[in-house]
Amino acid sequence: MPSLVEGLSRFVGRVEILALGLDDKRRTAEAALARGRPLEAREAARDILKEVPDSLVGLALWADSAEEAWLDHEVVPALAELSERLPFRADIWLRLGRTGLRTGYAEARAALERASVSTDDRDSAREALLLLCDLDLGQGDPARARHWLDRVPVLLTGVDPQVMLRRAELALAFGDVEAARDAVQKLGEPSPLDGRAALLVGRVAYTSGDHAAAFDPALRAFLLETPGSTELLTAIVSGLTDVVLVDRAREMVRALGVLERPAWAAAFAFAEGRKNDAREALLRATAEGDRGAAEALLRMGVETRDLAALTAVLNQNPALVSPELSRLVEAERLGRDGKVDDALSMLATVTGDASSWAHEIASHVAALWVPRVEANATADGVREADWANVLRTLRGLSRDLDRIDILGKLEALAVERERPLRVAIVGEFNAGKSTFINALLGEDVAPTGVLPTTATLHWVAWAPDAFARVVMPGAPDRVVSHAALKATLKTLEGEGKKADRVFIYAPIERLKRIEILDTPGFNAPDPDHIAAARQAFDEAHLAIWLLDATMPFKDSERRILNEIASLGVPIQLLANKADRLSAEAREKVIDHVREGLGETGLSSYDEPLLLSARLALKGQLGDAEALAQSGWPAVETLLSERIVDRAVALRERALRRRALACATALVETADQRAAAGRERARAVREAADRTRTLAARLRAERVSIAKSIDKAIEGARRQLAADVRPLAALSGDRRNAEASRSYVEERFVARLAEPIVREIVAILWAEGDEKPPLYRPSLAVRAVLFGAAAAHEAPATLVDESLVPIMDAAVVAFSVALAEQTAEEPPPSPHSAMELRARALKQALSSGA
Repeated sequence: MPSLVEGLSRFVGRVEILALGLDDKRRTAEAALARGRPLEAREAARDILKEVPDSLVGLALWADSAEEAWLDHEVVPALAELSERLPFRADIWLRLGRTGLRTGYAEARAALERASVSTDDRDSAREALLLLCDLDLGQGDPARARHWLDRVPVLLTGVDPQVMLRRAELALAFGDVEAARDAVQKLGEPSPLDGRAALLVGRVAYTSGDHAAAFDPALRAFLLETPGSTELLTAIVSGLTDVVLVDRAREMVRALGVLERPAWAAAFAFAEGRKNDAREALLRATAEGDRGAAEALLRMGVETRDLAALTAVLNQNPALVSPELSRLVEAERLGRDGKVDDALSMLATVTGDASSWAHEIASHVAALWVPRVEANATADGVREADWANVLRTLRGLSRDLDRIDILGKLEALAVERERPLRVAIVGEFNAGKSTFINALLGEDVAPTGVLPTTATLHWVAWAPDAFARVVMPGAPDRVVSHAALKATLKTLEGEGKKADRVFIYAPIERLKRIEILDTPGFNAPDPDHIAAARQAFDEAHLAIWLLDATMPFKDSERRILNEIASLGVPIQLLANKADRLSAEAREKVIDHVREGLGETGLSSYDEPLLLSARLALKGQLGDAEALAQSGWPAVETLLSERIVDRAVALRERALRRRALACATALVETADQRAAAGRERARAVREAADRTRTLAARLRAERVSIAKSIDKAIEGARRQLAADVRPLAALSGDRRNAEASRSYVEERFVARLAEPIVREIVAILWAEGDEKPPLYRPSLAVRAVLFGAAAAHEAPATLVDESLVPIMDAAVVAFSVALAEQTAEEPPPSPHSAMELRARALKQALSSGA
């Protein structure tokens, strides 16, 4: 780095030095610095300052020599005084800021900010911007860090390794691992002595989940004593399963004499599987005030997602915990206090590396709304979900994501909570489903003996009067009596009309507790009827699958049962038509069904039963002998004790399945929207990079561009001259002087601003190119023109002078405004917050079902 005195001793403060005979002291100090004797140079500089306390040369020599001698406490006051005397020197502000960061100087950041705005000393401005970026990255403020980095002039060709390295670090801070990986690839192979680049490569590999690939670069960074390398390497070692790598790390750490430090002791304990020992030791040391242990516990807590460890560090050393991690702890506390909505809102604000942990905590918090329901829970043992909050949140997400279709399903769920248990009777065609329903209800209410093409989904429910309602798509419903239902369905079939659904209402007491869905057979010839049968599984709380006992568990039934098993609806298997079997065959049927279940990996809600629905219906209608032979008493016991008594649990689990389907659809939509938002943000950043490149070109070629613009606006100058020529006759009239000046200033801006901007645009963009908004850059040009006219003693004479200096200032102002507007980060996509809520509810509903 060039010394300050090199730039000052030739031009500034020499007269006073020579007049007092101190030039020998100056030469002595400079010679001592050249020979590497900073303390000797420091003494000569102090001798000068004793004679001339405010000597700029003496202050510069003092600052240079003190810095060479690592006397930062002397460098800061010397540079601070120099910066006051020479406020236009960006290199002085830069060195004051850099040294101030090392010493804790309160005005260090302000000094760097002063250096960063220099347009004359671009190298100092660039270094100041990079230091400011590093400062905010280290303080956990990546958004502000990006602001500084975006202002660094972009190279016109090639990759700027310093900028690209920080781009990758920022991407990691924002949780964008893919962008970080792309930036690392653009950097290429780092120098073996570049610890920061090695650390970055290790962090990217570690964040991607490849601990083994992260090990070597992290170890190199550690051996180079790169800040942050200990934290990374201990985290990597903690998760290693490769004994060879663990031993390599142990030998290196032992050689450096730090093996017994809490962080390393804990890391190796984790690697050896002694996680509890490591955790407890760190907790004790943290409670005793050991800062190193607290730092290690924090890293361990983040690595293992241990909120208790994170809370312990936050309580003991809050300054160590970033705002993002602090919000995780606070959100978990809000959840425990029952403020689930507030907790989810706070977790949605967490970004960067902690965002995946926030999603995990969000799932646990949302689970407070959805307590687990055991499969065999009775009504007294069921803890229902907090449906008011679950449905409210899902409705809000549906509206925000424009999923109006899901809103309808959620409203149906709200109504379903108040309805009886819904049981679907399913099976292949001619398995006796309608006969079974009639036996179940004790009356002949379901159509039997009807061709499969004449029936769709029959919904049997309670009503004070007996009637049936046939729902027709695109036509009025038909309301008929039970006796007329079969004939009505046959008539519709003959007319080629298709019923969407049939509702059969009856004043039967059992229907107050159970609603029945009668379905077409799965082997019906009409594919639409098969779809209707499958729909029953979506709407039912439990399904009773009727097998034909004369040929139970056929391959076709196995295929369908396997297909619908994934839907999660409990299925009770019953083998019907037992009256067609001999006594010996009956004993083998249930064993055959059990074997089939074992072979397919399926299960029945309760033990499969054998019955005859035909005999049961006769028995219900008064034939006691038929009832005794039907096997119906066992079915009644199953229905009352295992199904109806557990209706609350069955309905709750069904509600959760359907709510889960809604949440899953919302997650998919939110994922797509969030991904699109990230892609838009990436496109905005790429466009901003291109714009910054153009702004850098303007600054680099400002002189030639200014001259080119000056020639191009000759016509506008002539128009301006014509505008101000009449004012020459008024030059002696003082009363009109102020008005004339205002007029000239206004015409100067009005005539020249638009042509200047037009010429700059023509230089930067080809015809048809997409351009960024130019309002601010145009405003900056107008401000320069107005300032130039206002500062001139006689603005009317400007038309006769060279305007190149003003054009130069206008070009610089345009480029700065153009670059600054690209530094504005696009607003975060709201879909990321929606994604967190939807995913949390999906996980909670999935676990709770």
